[in-house]
Order: sequence, then C-alpha cells, then structure tokens
Amino acid sequence: MGTFLTETWNPLLELLGSLIRPLGGLVLGVVIGWIAAATMLDPDREWQLKIAIFLGLLGAFVTLNIYSGLGTTGFFALGVGVAGIVFGVRQMQPAKKK
Repeated sequence: MGTFLTETWNPLLELLGSLIRPLGGLVLGVVIGWIAAATMLDPDREWQLKIAIFLGLLGAFVTLNIYSGLGTTGFFALGVGVAGIVFGVRQMQPAKKK
C-alpha cells in the first residue's frame, strides 16, 4: 500500500496541484482586480481608501511572490490587469439611454 501512495498517488496530486494553483491565482486576480477597479473609479470614495487598495495590491503581489510559485504570481497579475482594464473601461463609458 505504501508504494502505491508514493509512486502513483503523490505524483498525481502534485500534477493536479500544479495545474489548479495558477488557475486559482487567475480567478483570485480577476476578483480582486474587479473590486479594485470598481473602488478606484468611484468618485465618491475617499483618497485614503484608494491608496489602501493600491498598497494592498502591492502587498498581495509581494506575498504571492514569496510564498507561492512564479506561475501563480504571474496568473494573479494577469487576472488583476485584465480585470482592471475590462471593468475599468466598462465603468468609464457613459450610461446608455433607453
């Protein structure tokens, strides 16, 4: 039973973990990027909150870079960037009249 775990099950779990971790970073990045874009572009929000969100994003990048792999950090950065651009551009457009 011990050889089955070490030779079959553990490599399978390592492969699954190496595939899921970057996808989780991407999903987390999209969600955080959406929240950051919504808050940054809201004119009613205070400047202190906008600075806190910016510093929180920098802290998240540094923490992921230290404690996670480069793939996860890269996918997280990709998710934040894409969400910031997509949701930011969408919020900057004027509202459509019906």
